[in-house]
Amino acid sequence: MKPSIKVAEKLPERISKIKEQCTGKLFGIFQENSIYIISLISDIENGPNLEESLPADLRFCGLFHSCLEPVNQMNPKENVDKHSVLISYEFKTGTMKVSVEENGNFVEANYDIVNEQDISNLFVTIRINGNIPLKSEATQTSIQESFQKIYKSLSLGAIAFRFSKSDIFLLDPQSDNNIIGIDGDIDIGEVCKDSNSFNEESSRKRKISKSTIRILEMDILRPVTKSQNGLIKEHAPLCVLDKIQQEVVDMTIRVDSIAMIPTETKLSNLYDILLKSVEKYLQLFQTKLCRELLSSNKKSRSLAVETYHFLPPECGYFLTILYPKNETEASLQAYRHLLHRQLLLDFVSPAFRRANKYGFNTDSGNNGPLINPHEGIKPTDNGGTVALVKGKYEYYHYCQKGMDDDGWGCAYRSLQTLASWFKLQGYVDREVPSFSEIQKCLVDIKDKPASFLGSRLWIGSTEVNFVLNTLFGIENKILYVSSGAEMASKGPELLNHFQNHGSPIMIGGGVLAHTILGVDYNQQTGNLGFLILDPHYTGSEDLHVIQNKGWCGWKTVDFWNKTSYYNMCLPQVPREI
Repeated sequence: MKPSIKVAEKLPERISKIKEQCTGKLFGIFQENSIYIISLISDIENGPNLEESLPADLRFCGLFHSCLEPVNQMNPKENVDKHSVLISYEFKTGTMKVSVEENGNFVEANYDIVNEQDISNLFVTIRINGNIPLKSEATQTSIQESFQKIYKSLSLGAIAFRFSKSDIFLLDPQSDNNIIGIDGDIDIGEVCKDSNSFNEESSRKRKISKSTIRILEMDILRPVTKSQNGLIKEHAPLCVLDKIQQEVVDMTIRVDSIAMIPTETKLSNLYDILLKSVEKYLQLFQTKLCRELLSSNKKSRSLAVETYHFLPPECGYFLTILYPKNETEASLQAYRHLLHRQLLLDFVSPAFRRANKYGFNTDSGNNGPLINPHEGIKPTDNGGTVALVKGKYEYYHYCQKGMDDDGWGCAYRSLQTLASWFKLQGYVDREVPSFSEIQKCLVDIKDKPASFLGSRLWIGSTEVNFVLNTLFGIENKILYVSSGAEMASKGPELLNHFQNHGSPIMIGGGVLAHTILGVDYNQQTGNLGFLILDPHYTGSEDLHVIQNKGWCGWKTVDFWNKTSYYNMCLPQVPREI
């Protein structure tokens, strides 16, 4: 019986951008008689093994080809346990076909496109955290032997898992009772529903805005007392004294792995998937550690590596990347270039800089500014072409961090929002400037007198331009309009900015400043809608209030004062990854 083929909608979008011969592998999830094709990795010379970076339970399921003519042959070595899939894209005609292997040949098959919401309903992402000790001589052979011992210990049930903020535990399936804290063998989807209660406080006041991806956190538990299960029996201790200088690796591996699991998966079947996720992370860590040990420059190598989870919008799934702690963003540029090539991502904006990491609620807390409060607001009804800010930004507004800037600090706050966008996209490596840093910058470049320091004097779009250029090296375009009514004529320019740059815009006019996050330009009627982020809000980081009271929302041209002139600062985005 042929399997039902389901293709994540982002995957053909990436394939359709290929304009040359290209081959690669497909990865997906097998569920009953369906194959959900989620990911692809193109074949490139000297590319990193990105299979280790994919979430656990995403398995190889076939190949894709970008070609001039249809492909109906497949390397037998690439066969998998179940039906293999081939996606063939003819870039000359722009047509895509999906085929399923039958007796060594491919037969064209029907397929369905599944959107992000469908994927979110069908699968849940689980993040697993914990510590595993590693002690070894600093040689590649010793490291490999030490990891083999760890893998063997894990296979014998040396760890257990616990759902964070709950009393549900999963033990080795060989145990008499491998599910503790809940009656019956429920599926992971039921746990997701129950887990909503764990975050009731953050559902209304949160730093991270809504995400379509459902995420559960799990902890790794290790026994504090020795038992027969999960321990490797070794020979009696033998001490050998060898007086030579030897480098030793003595560290705690902070496991931080990701798994993507169907919501129908029973808890009794979850342990093995979680274990596979941990082992996959350890393999990734081992590879990175051995590479550092083989570094020709011993002084510059770093055995300390940092884990980053990325969720590129063009992909729709997580990728786990480990970076040496002492590597700069500049030194990692060639590596990032390989990642973009393998994943068929464009080379216009960064996706794998440290600042691009995914912000989990458990990492960020709820004390900082809201991130992307525009997500989830009521859509515009203008009926035109919508272009919004791309990526992440922080919402800065009046009276944050105990500072009383009510009545004079709106342009400062808009500037901070713009600066946060460049920081969170990874274009700059410095913190969002404070009011005093903004004022000092303007004094240093002779735009303001020394008396400006510590004052409550306003700034406008010109000063925002100066500060962004001086502190961040960002070039800006300034747009002027003589009245609020003239804002209606700026639709094409603003639409072009958000489509090609995607950075937020600061606008100042009269005594007020705002941040523009997007536009809806109806070319037929000429009507123009603005997605406005208002820095004059004085309340707490309450997303519900901000969205429902209009502090972030769509406005018409009537929002602008017809008797005031306006200046807009449009930050230009560098084309680099």
